[in-house]
Amino acid sequence: MTYSSIMTVMDGSQAAVQRARIAAALAARFDARLTGVFARPPLPLSAWDEPVYWGMPPVIPPAVPPEILAAHERRTDTQAEEARLACEAAAAAAGCRSDWLVLAADAAAGVVDLARRTDLTVLPPGRLPTIGPAGADLALASGGPTLILPDRIADPAPGRRIVVAWNGSREAARAVRDAWPFLSTAETVHVVVVEPAAVDGPDSRLQRWFEDHGGMAEVVVVRDAEAVAADVLRRQVEALGADLVVMGLYGHSRLRETALGGVSRSLLGDPPAPLLVSH
Repeated sequence: MTYSSIMTVMDGSQAAVQRARIAAALAARFDARLTGVFARPPLPLSAWDEPVYWGMPPVIPPAVPPEILAAHERRTDTQAEEARLACEAAAAAAGCRSDWLVLAADAAAGVVDLARRTDLTVLPPGRLPTIGPAGADLALASGGPTLILPDRIADPAPGRRIVVAWNGSREAARAVRDAWPFLSTAETVHVVVVEPAAVDGPDSRLQRWFEDHGGMAEVVVVRDAEAVAADVLRRQVEALGADLVVMGLYGHSRLRETALGGVSRSLLGDPPAPLLVSH
């Protein structure tokens, strides 16, 4: 298995430029095609949607003057062109194939539609400025693997030293299967299992699963009934110098994750490294 197509969403920010560079480096590594996508923001529904009107008292919002609509279109056109040039420059520097798409209507749905036809999607953890939903929300809807890149990440080639978050769930198994292109080419893979203190013995079947795919993985079992899985993973990522975490996304319901916390919510809120997530 490999990735033949990789997609990233551009929004004109410097963080998006860095995501494009990393996505292009991965496209070159896997001999994949990189698709850059710019989602045009919707026209302002009222003049208050434009910064010039922010802070006005709560009265009926004024209609949008034609000159503001025209300025919005010009600003968006400029942003889209800058994003295209940045994406093409990243692809050229990495030496990968690339193409470019602009989504004009119902952009969030359009991004999901494209992600469902792409092997790997590269997104930020937070909200995308031009379309609203967070990267995790798009990952949940995409039906495939998503690489969540924190804005501060500068390494152009994540996936050399991998930590796999394993709890035996369907989501964890799906994430491992979706991550085989990374796992099979990594320098080191550590599978971190957080178990109650009473559980004995390593998971030999889990070890053999990696070996059957031609990869070597070290299973790290943390036996502590009081351990918080997210904290354990953070410590392991730091201790091992991991540059990628592979994990299932939201093994519990979103309501339960929000109410009780959880690995997905914690790591997405402040990723310790790039996250390869799948649901």
